[in-house]
Amino acid sequence: MEKIDIKDLSDNIVNQISKIEQLTGKTVEVYSDYADQEYLTLDQASHQTDDKIISVTITNKKYSDFVLLHELYHIELENSGEPLISCAVTSGNDDVDGRILSTANSLFESIEHSIIVKKQVEDGSYTDEVKEEYLKGVDHALRPNVQLDPANMRFFRSLVIFDGIVFGQHAKDSNWKLEFPVSFKTASKFVEQVENNDLTVPFKFRRALVNILDGYNDLILSNGYESMHYHEFLNVTPIVSERQLRLNLNQTYNIKHSAYKNRATKDDAFVLIAINDGQSVATLNFDSTKVNPEFYKAYYQRTLKETFAKNGIKYQLR
Repeated sequence: MEKIDIKDLSDNIVNQISKIEQLTGKTVEVYSDYADQEYLTLDQASHQTDDKIISVTITNKKYSDFVLLHELYHIELENSGEPLISCAVTSGNDDVDGRILSTANSLFESIEHSIIVKKQVEDGSYTDEVKEEYLKGVDHALRPNVQLDPANMRFFRSLVIFDGIVFGQHAKDSNWKLEFPVSFKTASKFVEQVENNDLTVPFKFRRALVNILDGYNDLILSNGYESMHYHEFLNVTPIVSERQLRLNLNQTYNIKHSAYKNRATKDDAFVLIAINDGQSVATLNFDSTKVNPEFYKAYYQRTLKETFAKNGIKYQLR
């Protein structure tokens, strides 16, 4: 892996790095770790963040500007106040946890891609050639060289087609609709959520995210598989009004004694679930031996603002 001198980067990239550094107060460093890439995919750049540095690594040399800018736009979005997903609980089974998180992250990134594709068309990095190569990669992904039962293949292809429609700007819709009708129908419903909401508005981004997670879970359930329990397993940044912050907790949220365990305390997990959409926004570090009806009664009388403050819960104002 080799560090890339900023002087060797294009003006577009330098400007985007400068924007991120001003936004985050951190230094962005770019590294190359090039590998032979048969197909262009959107994960050929990645980043890691610590207290002072955001390190971005690119693995595609031929399309390095495109994948680097793409990752920089992801970093910008994640630091610009959009709702984020996090997880503070565990099922006790790494495979189950990984499946829930990987599918949720895939859906989340595809939602972000609906914003990023517009930026990359505007800055000129998403050229006709890049688009063609990206779509080749999607078509390849839709035909994996692995054995999956029909249901799991359907789940996988729904994720791939959702991203392909969004970032491919509907270029292959007719082909995918004909070849993969069930997955295409599912993905199209997700695309409707993306295209019918102004995702630059945090409340609408969150609404689309929760609805898409619900839609994917419905697909899982309709094929006879166990629920992904996104509403309880994941925390999604709450979007609230000043009026809601002044209300008592029981007017806006419920506390659920979860079947999951709290990763931090190893104790039972207690999740804070919004009444309006049923989505968890935080995991509360309660001592389960002290939780009883009297405890709940007293806790619910706190204001929402006090609850958020005492538990370090980050939120957005509507």
